[in-house]
Amino acid sequence: MKFLTALMLVFATSAYALPHMDLEMTSAEYAEILKSVPKSMQADPEIEAALKLGMRLSAWIAKVNTGRSATTAIRLTSPTTRRGVPIDKPSIYNPAIIKKTQEDVLANMPKEMRDVITSSAELPGTIPLDDETFITHARLLDRNYQSAARYKSLDPYRTGYAQRAAQDVRGYYYLMTNKITANELRDTALIPADKVKPIKDALIGICKNNSGWGNCTTKVEKAWTDNKLADVYNQMIATSKKLWDGFFQIPFGGARGDVKWVGNTMTVPFNTPSIAKFGPYLQDNIQDEWKWENWALKIAFGTYSNGPELVFETGVVPHVNGLGGNTITMDSNQPIEEYESQWTIRHEFGHVIGFPDCYHEFYDNDLKAYVNYQLDITDLMCSRAGNMKERLYTELKRVYAK
Repeated sequence: MKFLTALMLVFATSAYALPHMDLEMTSAEYAEILKSVPKSMQADPEIEAALKLGMRLSAWIAKVNTGRSATTAIRLTSPTTRRGVPIDKPSIYNPAIIKKTQEDVLANMPKEMRDVITSSAELPGTIPLDDETFITHARLLDRNYQSAARYKSLDPYRTGYAQRAAQDVRGYYYLMTNKITANELRDTALIPADKVKPIKDALIGICKNNSGWGNCTTKVEKAWTDNKLADVYNQMIATSKKLWDGFFQIPFGGARGDVKWVGNTMTVPFNTPSIAKFGPYLQDNIQDEWKWENWALKIAFGTYSNGPELVFETGVVPHVNGLGGNTITMDSNQPIEEYESQWTIRHEFGHVIGFPDCYHEFYDNDLKAYVNYQLDITDLMCSRAGNMKERLYTELKRVYAK
């Protein structure tokens, strides 16, 4: 099935092959994925209801835009609307949450817009509100549609996503951000009351990063009673740090052997695209993004038996065939002039030179919901809101400047 062949990426930390889905996919990308989800995978009624309204909204916008120019068309996404999914404000979704969100969105939506969205009558070719008001409410409904589409696409793999809860690094993030070390944990009597719960939660989190430690909540509570939180910290923190670093470092086996680093230039070979316009598309986007101060990355087009190449397929989620891989697969339905395409090629090229995605998603058995977040929303490899950062340059230098 296309859903299993075009989207599958094996995560090294899981025994399951899980769908590779960017956290900030567009509704059009989700719609393509849903076409390939087997009909037998029926989702909850709450999910189907959210999908139905989202698809009606998309159809309405498409109809309205047939009577508008490119500059006046209704658009729900743009470079300036990217918000990312911060690690301290994760996305949490399940059928109950999606149902409640839909109810709230509809309750706050202007009646004239809600009447069209919830009706089954023929869609009008105009909108009954000013563009700004319409877009504000449409974005909220559209985001809920995306959560529903994501749930339906991922839930067949719930067991694998539940295993990935062990790689949740929010506990480590809290401790590092708040500069909490073993020294701050040596006397529980000195911990401010408002810090007790978040510190306990963080320690439970890093405990879960260490497999085989049993019930982490019980372990942390006992350590609190015995005034031995510092011992828990010292036992657990190294594994959590390794997990955190793994989201940012080029792993062993992910580095390319055909990269040349001379002076302040890193040169990467790339097979010349057969269609001429894709050469400038690659060169302009990648070279414009992958630079830092006086350092620059250059693409060397040519013919290489084992070099990177750009291919197109219909209705796929853009991806690379592994870290350090050679095949960047893009969606042929997405115009290369659009922002989504331009950001995507910059990000996917990061995988070609070895970088992993720095975002995480898992199923929380306690919450009975999926949870996802990006470790750094300003980072190109974490978020569509991100860009080139010094840490990317530093990691490239560590790996390739030899």
